[in-house]
Amino acid sequence: MRHRVPGHHLNRAADQKKALMRALSTELLRHDEIETTLAKAKAVQAVAERLITKGKHGSGVGDYKALYEKAKNGDVEAAKNVARVVHLRRQVSAFVYDKDVVKRVFDEIAPRYKERQGGYTRIIKIGPRRGDNTEMALIQLV
Repeated sequence: MRHRVPGHHLNRAADQKKALMRALSTELLRHDEIETTLAKAKAVQAVAERLITKGKHGSGVGDYKALYEKAKNGDVEAAKNVARVVHLRRQVSAFVYDKDVVKRVFDEIAPRYKERQGGYTRIIKIGPRRGDNTEMALIQLV
């Protein structure tokens, strides 16, 4: 029994589920919306929210190149900020397949949600799939 076990099972092994979440979140962040089953949409929603939040924490320090130059010249505070940004970028790039999508998360998506405290995605039910009557959904960035 799986009482009180967090997360969605999706009838897959752990490695397959991780690969599915990586693929769906990468495509969601690349295209701003994807069409998938309702269960997968609900599962990928939490993953995408976490990735965008990491992007927000890493993009709030200003111009990265100028900050890096300050850190090279001995500014301790700038060095801490650079280390934090590098750490967050590495965390996101460890999960997302495409480097261009990682760059997009930090440079385009995160600044868009600077004032928003969570709730970066929405799920819209679009009806059953024709072949097997599975409930389909459109998950999109707000």
